[in-house]
Amino acid sequence: MFVAFEGIDGSGKTTLSNLVAERLRAAGRDVLHARENGVLASAVARRVRELTRDPALLEMSARAELFLNLAREAQQLDQIVRPALAAGRLVITDRSLHSLVALAAAGRALPRADVDAAARVAASGTRPDAVVLVDVDPDLARLRKRVGKILEGCDRDRESRKGLSGSGLQVRIRNHLRAEAAADPARWVVAVNDGRAREAVADEIAAELLRRADGGAPPIGAARRHLPAAAEATDASPAAVSARFLAMVRRFAVAEPALAAHLIAGVPGAAEHALREELAPRAPRLVARSLRGLDDRDADALRRALAPTVPADVAESLGADASPAAMALRAELLAAAPAAVAAGLAGNGTPEAWALRAVALDRGALDGVLEGLAGVEGPAAWELREEGMRRQRWAAVGRSLARVAGRRADALRAELAARDPLAAIRATAGLDGEAVREIQERFFALARKRVLRAVTGVDAPHAWALRERAVAETKEALDSIDGMDHPRAWALRAAGVSRWPATAVSSLVALAGTPRGGAIVTRALEVAPASVAVLRNAHAAFARAAAARLRPLHAVAPRAAAPGAVTRVALEETCRT
Repeated sequence: MFVAFEGIDGSGKTTLSNLVAERLRAAGRDVLHARENGVLASAVARRVRELTRDPALLEMSARAELFLNLAREAQQLDQIVRPALAAGRLVITDRSLHSLVALAAAGRALPRADVDAAARVAASGTRPDAVVLVDVDPDLARLRKRVGKILEGCDRDRESRKGLSGSGLQVRIRNHLRAEAAADPARWVVAVNDGRAREAVADEIAAELLRRADGGAPPIGAARRHLPAAAEATDASPAAVSARFLAMVRRFAVAEPALAAHLIAGVPGAAEHALREELAPRAPRLVARSLRGLDDRDADALRRALAPTVPADVAESLGADASPAAMALRAELLAAAPAAVAAGLAGNGTPEAWALRAVALDRGALDGVLEGLAGVEGPAAWELREEGMRRQRWAAVGRSLARVAGRRADALRAELAARDPLAAIRATAGLDGEAVREIQERFFALARKRVLRAVTGVDAPHAWALRERAVAETKEALDSIDGMDHPRAWALRAAGVSRWPATAVSSLVALAGTPRGGAIVTRALEVAPASVAVLRNAHAAFARAAAARLRPLHAVAPRAAAPGAVTRVALEETCRT
């Protein structure tokens, strides 16, 4: 029997396929997992996969990508799958030709008939007997993927090529796979991975596969997620949203504590603090990072409690905070986490910041120091950027040029564009100008997500035009207007809330408490009443607005920025990405 696990990135299919393989082996079946623990069994296939994921190959065409992906799958089938099937083994794969067809036809818009014809050649008559679709809301999948990258220590790595297209790609792939499952229920098994214990989901899948392997009649149907009552789901009052959100986080805390901690990142409140303290022993890295944007006594106490265990994550939680308290904590963390400390100094040209950078350089943290030069000018900063270029630290130099304008910066951006386009795009973050616009326009079609991230908070005609071109295709158009109270920002939210409800809400930041912000939240809950991300973003917006009202001396009312200006939210985005 040949079983393929399918699903969008972050759906949990890799984890579940391995859990199911364990259960089938325990049931006495001879199982070969062709991608055990996420590693392709064929070395040739692994090499090919590296090519398709490499963001340095930004200009790879959709057709070239398809044929490389088909080559990878053909090698797996020829070298691993078919010999095992011939030996009578039960074979499990994590992705199959179904994924490749979904990416090429739905994701990249290649003609379906042509893609199917090419896939038939690669399959050479072999197709899965059963396909398990691990289905999940794309927003939840994205959150899980982010958490996974943090836990693996690769959240600062460059994106894969696929991710550069923007989040709309995963939505299109998911819709394609769901349609395939609906059209062929005798072969497909749909498992909803929405927060239940993964062990329970794996048990259900394994039981169904054993039933099918023994000749039983499929299917058992999809696992059902809990949907709140209609009146409860669309109640957009802060109290109702808070109650549903906190109940949801507590459910996730049982099976996925790291995800639960990530869901309360940056959200103030006594209940949230209690959850952080509860989750800290099981998910210290994500709990530390969840303190970003919080500067109350409870947050500071938790940072200091976590500092000996996860110093780099505590440093990251400080963001670009340049307050005396934050600078003092950085000095304490410097020996253990020099790169993370230095990276948090964006926009800070004080003597204290330069003293920290000097120590970090002595400890070999050039990349972190460069990242923390975003928005910083002066001879010392330029000397370090030149050193970064000599050492070919393109990505770090690109980050260092964010929010740095002028001819010298534009010349360095042009040099980066020839060496590392993604670094050049990062170097345009928070800026407007002819040279910046040329780079963003040149690479927009190839790296829409990264370009839109670069225009976060920028109030300039070119930035608005890019957002308006992209809002129907990807959520990053709304990410780039976080906190902006501007007529075109409101028009984008209205245009995008039905397609990207969670992002429309998160883009409000402190505007959720306004009448127009409240209308966006209400509409988002109508569109996606059970969405984890919508609830999370609505609750976060309400909680931050309430905290700001309690501290009026520190609250800054959102307003339209001057042309080309960058908001404080944009500064945080520069540091985060």
